[in-house]
Amino acid sequence: MTRTIADLPGPPRLPLLGNAHQLARTSRLHLTAEGWARRYGPIVRVSIGKRRIVAISNSEEIHRILRERPDGYRRWSEQEIVLREMGSEGLLPPGVFVAEGDTWKRQRRLVITALNTNHLNRYFDVVRTTTERLYRRLTDAASSGRVLDISDELTSYTLDTISWLAFGHDLNTLEHHEVELQDHIQRVFQMTARRLAAPVPYWRWFRLPSDRALDRSIVELRGAVRAFLEQARERIERRPELREAPENLLEAMIVAQQDDASLTDEEIISNALVILSAGEDTTAHTLGWTLWLLAARPDVQTRLAQEADDLFGEDPLPVDYDTVNGLQYAEAVLRESMRLKTVAPLLALEPLADTTISDTQIPAGTRLLLLVRQAEFGEESASEFDPQRWLDGDEARARKSLVFGAGPRFCPGRNLAFLEAKAALGMITRNFEIELDSTAGPVSEKFNFAMMPKGLRVRLHERTRDKLVPTSA
Repeated sequence: MTRTIADLPGPPRLPLLGNAHQLARTSRLHLTAEGWARRYGPIVRVSIGKRRIVAISNSEEIHRILRERPDGYRRWSEQEIVLREMGSEGLLPPGVFVAEGDTWKRQRRLVITALNTNHLNRYFDVVRTTTERLYRRLTDAASSGRVLDISDELTSYTLDTISWLAFGHDLNTLEHHEVELQDHIQRVFQMTARRLAAPVPYWRWFRLPSDRALDRSIVELRGAVRAFLEQARERIERRPELREAPENLLEAMIVAQQDDASLTDEEIISNALVILSAGEDTTAHTLGWTLWLLAARPDVQTRLAQEADDLFGEDPLPVDYDTVNGLQYAEAVLRESMRLKTVAPLLALEPLADTTISDTQIPAGTRLLLLVRQAEFGEESASEFDPQRWLDGDEARARKSLVFGAGPRFCPGRNLAFLEAKAALGMITRNFEIELDSTAGPVSEKFNFAMMPKGLRVRLHERTRDKLVPTSA
């Protein structure tokens, strides 16, 4: 027997506003939704104004929904509308992140080609250089006893890496400390989350100072990417061999465009911005949460350090691509960190046709909120930090993981993300012991289109190799 949305349990609502007042603090949106799931069950009814929303935390249902994309489900139409409005006058055309149907399929080919794993070996030299710069920054902090806002350092690391890999442009914020582009990216994330949670689209009638700042950031971002595009075309003209072996993602997309004339410059620019924004934020926050978890587990730190020492030898950094691939325990630690502190705890979708979810009739266009992290906590020990669970040969666990999505629209940048994160994590744990700053308050979760650690401050102590025992011993 099926039920309707009106039959579902959910939190009390206010007239006209619905539950908008409970979602006003967008920085805690994910925590509010997860709290509802724990209280009311795996399928919950809420609303923002007139918009009906169904929150789902059942793992099997979420997997089924994601497998049926893009033909059965799409992102909230509000997301595309908000991004198009943010990109008025063609400033920010939606890329593969929000594109749907045939547009998505065409753009997906473009991004998949650019992020092909065959390119990763060639990209290693860039990762090695930025990892070495991060090593020097952290060594200086450790030797001086300075407390670090480690999220800033990690964001500079990932921004430098992804801008170089994406555009062939070395920002080098780790050494120059210029973060203007980083500030523009953060503003776009923050304002996107705010507008999606707003009960009314106020910006259509009046613009706050934050809205005008957003407009300026979009103009600056788009201008920077267009300049990178022209520079990449000039490099390809000077060096025709780049058509066979592109050195960055932008060159790879230009080559793909030459094989498919339907791909436009606007689509290349949009998807380059997506790669830049997603690659900078998600990997940095994943590393931040990983260091936070490790600070409470010196035993895990030591095991990571031993693995890195075995593979790196006398070098403080990974020496080649195969060395990074060999960091199997580091990958398990990262997977466990992403499970507990996934930077994308929520996915917002809607069905394209009437459907049934958990014995509930769901009309087409109903807004669904998929609680990805909550769905991972389906077993008794799920909230414990246990990297070993990823090393016990349980392939089913890896297949069920929702960290990078699932189905046809899984994250195409996951291999690049692991390359960056494993190189940095191996370097950090090989050379430093991690300790939380005892004078700082508790670290909290902040949702800003991605879930980040707020107030994460650490002290690093240089690790001596004589404390390590080779894992092969």
